[in-house]
Amino acid sequence: MEAAGKPGSYFMDVNFWDNDAGFSTGAYSARNGDIFILSSIKPEAAEDLNRYGVTYCLAMITEVSMDDEYHKGFRVKVAKNIGSEEEDLNKLKHAIFLNNITTNIRIWKALIFDTHMNDNFTVIKSLLAPTNLGEDVCRICVNQDGGCLASFTEQLLSVKLNRSQVDAIESVISAVQCGHVNLVKLIWGPPGTGKTKTVSTLLWLLASLKCRTLTCAPTNVAVVGVCTRFLQTLKDFNEHIDSICLPSSLGDILLFGSRSNMDITEDLQEVFLDFRVDELVECFSSLSGWNYRIASMISFFEDCASRYDMLLEDDGKIDPVCFLDFIKKQFDATAIALKRCIMNLWVHLPGSCFSRDSVINISSLLNMLEKFGTLLCDVDWTDEGLKRGLCCPLTENSVCAQPVSSIEKELDGARSSCLKLLKDLLHSLNLPTGVGKDWVQSYCIRNATLLFCTTSSSYRLHHMDIAPLDVLIVDEAAQVRECELVIPLRLHWLKHVVLVGDDCQLSAMVKSKVS
Repeated sequence: MEAAGKPGSYFMDVNFWDNDAGFSTGAYSARNGDIFILSSIKPEAAEDLNRYGVTYCLAMITEVSMDDEYHKGFRVKVAKNIGSEEEDLNKLKHAIFLNNITTNIRIWKALIFDTHMNDNFTVIKSLLAPTNLGEDVCRICVNQDGGCLASFTEQLLSVKLNRSQVDAIESVISAVQCGHVNLVKLIWGPPGTGKTKTVSTLLWLLASLKCRTLTCAPTNVAVVGVCTRFLQTLKDFNEHIDSICLPSSLGDILLFGSRSNMDITEDLQEVFLDFRVDELVECFSSLSGWNYRIASMISFFEDCASRYDMLLEDDGKIDPVCFLDFIKKQFDATAIALKRCIMNLWVHLPGSCFSRDSVINISSLLNMLEKFGTLLCDVDWTDEGLKRGLCCPLTENSVCAQPVSSIEKELDGARSSCLKLLKDLLHSLNLPTGVGKDWVQSYCIRNATLLFCTTSSSYRLHHMDIAPLDVLIVDEAAQVRECELVIPLRLHWLKHVVLVGDDCQLSAMVKSKVS
């Protein structure tokens, strides 16, 4: 250990973690908010700390070294001044992990009205005010036509919901479409009655209405479960929709939280924030991003012959590769990289980033690239025939040869179509280039329609400039501590709350009798 400048702040370096000494079977990884006992001995029991000559103090991790692969270096804040002399610091040779209090800190800040949090108490007041408890519907909207509810009802019945599930969903949708009052809804039911299926279908409807919704749960396991079920419901709905032969766009759906505490499967990683940021940073790169990939594909279709001539000049007397093999290799490398980039953009960006024309162009381009690749591989081309099909000069200083046969004309048509679509996309896609991880992370959270996280992790949204959230859905609400629920309830301009759960099941775990 060594002093970090400020009183009570120290740099700490751990050489070895004895993971078998505790109750956890997994490898320990330090996190901000971890509480330790720093001790001059390795205690076997709490009473050992009271032995004569034993020095100890409480410490909390305030900063983990991100450069350290094993998270062994970090900054700690101690409960009392232990001095800055090397002799004093060297006494504390052991660190015993106790607990992480990040959630407790967030709850405390929410309760003391921290200045960095939003001051939205509208829903909290409506939840606590006795005069509003009986008002389940808006008196202004109750006599109005349900609008699009009738068409949604047909879709709800197509996924085999029972009448009570449909009624629960319609009740929430009616409340969401109302702009006059803030309502709190309860979806209650014992285990096995379809609460999760009801919530998943409700989320699909809210996404269809472009209603920004935050779905919270008390634990990582619970929020991962509701997100997984929703993705399955989304897949079921998309099977009945005549789309444009592209995979589902998931950019409007975002799951965020601690990767180490979440079981992120292959299906979930498509909507998980950390994975999405890594993919989009690469797609937005100035050197290898979407702009570069489209320009490279255009250059291939326009200059493939000159590239081959340059290769021949560089090879000299070495046996040169034939023109057909060169074209196949160049096309495969360029097209694969372009397709991967375009598909990542399509999957990970919100639907609002693409105009209808851009979506059609993307679908057409992927089909034409597939057709061009098939023509290259399935036809027995001669070098001259391929050059005519690509409108390349047959000899040096000659004019471009025109296609003669029908297959040459078909290849030229595919090339021309690809070029037109590529140039249209290059000018129509209004996407950033050269941006970093922080910008992409903020962009994803700001533009997502459906957000999933734990009630504690929703604290991050208080520190971001995001569009107002319309609905908060709390799954397993009976297991959430009331004080913890204050964190998402105070989010900016939150209008409606849906509590889902069963109060007859396990309630929230509270260890402190004072609490």
